[in-house]
Amino acid sequence: MQLLRLLMVSCALVLVGSYAWTNRHHVAAVIAVPAAEQAPATEATYAEVREAQKSVTLAGPMADYLSRQESSKVETLPPVSRKASASDHVGGSPVGTSNAILHQTFKVAGIVNFPFEVPAHAANPQLRGTYRSSVKQAGTLSSDTAADVEFLLLNEQQYADFLNGRSGEAVFSAEDAHNQEVNTGLPPTLDQPAKYYLIFRNNSHDAGKKVVQADFRIDF
Repeated sequence: MQLLRLLMVSCALVLVGSYAWTNRHHVAAVIAVPAAEQAPATEATYAEVREAQKSVTLAGPMADYLSRQESSKVETLPPVSRKASASDHVGGSPVGTSNAILHQTFKVAGIVNFPFEVPAHAANPQLRGTYRSSVKQAGTLSSDTAADVEFLLLNEQQYADFLNGRSGEAVFSAEDAHNQEVNTGLPPTLDQPAKYYLIFRNNSHDAGKKVVQADFRIDF
């Protein structure tokens, strides 16, 4: 009798195991269904994040002129012609010298850029200069608030951000003015020169082209 019971139990176990093996793919598919149903929710969340990133806007004065810059044409002034001197090849600091970098009258319809370099081994470079702007009204040039021009001094990284519409800081900036004096220190250079950019910007395009007379130099 006990042997018969063992035989019946063994047969039952064999039948259950055979059924489970035969339907193993169906069981796995049933288990996997909840995970598959969650996939669309994950994709929707990712899309929402991407949309939120696109909706982020920049704020502040620097962001304002960067956003306006995209529709403006940047004009570049030619550098001041200057012959190389023996001091340009000396390893010591050019202390006590002065280089004129901009002495010119030009028109500003949108943005005018002037690049210049501070030579290597400059321990205490100082940018000094002035600019006056005027605008033609009723056949005559006038220098008042209608002639105001914005001024910026940018290093290479800041200028790259400026061209690509990214916000950032300026080495020096001045609000719109028609008579501006600039006197600011620059970081010392080591064995490599450093490049900078003077930016003159006309923020009132309805006023037509403005005429700027600028005189700038670097003292060491």
